[in-house]
Amino acid sequence: MTRPAGTGTSPGQARSRPGPRPGVYRRRRLAAAALGALVLLVALGLGGRLLVYEAGLADVEGVTVTGALAVPVADVVAAAAVPTGVPLAAVDTGAVAARVAELPGVAGAEVRRDWPHTVTVEVTERVPVLTAATPGGLRLVDAAGVPYAGAAERFDLPRLRAPAVGPGEPATVAALEVLAALDGAVRAEVDVVEVTATGQITLELADDREVRWGDASRTPEKAAVLGPLLGQSGRVYDVASPDLPTIRR
Repeated sequence: MTRPAGTGTSPGQARSRPGPRPGVYRRRRLAAAALGALVLLVALGLGGRLLVYEAGLADVEGVTVTGALAVPVADVVAAAAVPTGVPLAAVDTGAVAARVAELPGVAGAEVRRDWPHTVTVEVTERVPVLTAATPGGLRLVDAAGVPYAGAAERFDLPRLRAPAVGPGEPATVAALEVLAALDGAVRAEVDVVEVTATGQITLELADDREVRWGDASRTPEKAAVLGPLLGQSGRVYDVASPDLPTIRR
């Protein structure tokens, strides 16, 4: 029996089959590596969550407060309201900072997690520059014009007399601008800053002298003139026109 020509192979001769190309092997290896990395990441994530949230290895054990001098640390801790025993990662630091910032003497707060067990609250306190009578009594007033805490009657700061006291109030803003412009030695002599409803400003000094400032215009020029002027004897110093200051004896 004869085999048709052109079909099959001769005895002892095997048909060759092409194997996978090198690029296919490379893609398979990359896919396997990516799958392995994904499995590892998932395992690490689950393990990390177990350690951070479930196992109690990073729970809150306390609150540390920095920057609080005039504001009692106990008040800051109470306002922060961070319970112990909760996962540190679950603490809402923004909410904690907002609660602490509501304290009267606090201008702002930053909160961070200090691993593994501590919440740290960094307080920025208000710095008083004036005292002022308000419907709630005598209050300290900071450089932003915020009346925020009770002040003793003899607190060693200038007293503001104004129609209204508060941030953005024209009389408060004017008084703060004048004080900020004064030389430190002159500022230390100021007992009272009075601002009328019409915006006229008067400074009462510790030695029963008086400065008539006029309105809040040209404040830097008036402050520059006043320093040397106070070196001369007199009782009333008028710098309302800094070009023509006068002294009354």
